[in-house]
Amino acid sequence: MERDFVDKRREPRFPIKTGATVEVQKRGEIVSATTVNISGCGVLLQFEIPTHLKVGDPVVCEFDVTHTDKPVPCWGVGDVVRVDGCQVAVDFKAGGLAPLECDADDDEGCELESGTP
Repeated sequence: MERDFVDKRREPRFPIKTGATVEVQKRGEIVSATTVNISGCGVLLQFEIPTHLKVGDPVVCEFDVTHTDKPVPCWGVGDVVRVDGCQVAVDFKAGGLAPLECDADDDEGCELESGTP
């Protein structure tokens, strides 16, 4: 199928459907979602019901990704850039394929597990 428009996105999106856990940083709320598509710059999430997320909300997303029956820790930190009913778009500021290590008493927030570039 040919496209009739020029795709102006920074990176290609891939139609990957997998589970996601979304933590709303301001409220500490954790919500489950499913990815619609994902790229190196962001993700489009589908929620079962409309969420209370708003444009500008900082979030941490963790994705349920497996490879050869082993979970691959995949995460992204970013801001909500669009809310359309049950779909929410997040623009990533950082992300990776490594466990996210969070210390509830640490004011610095979440960091990559030691030994990860």
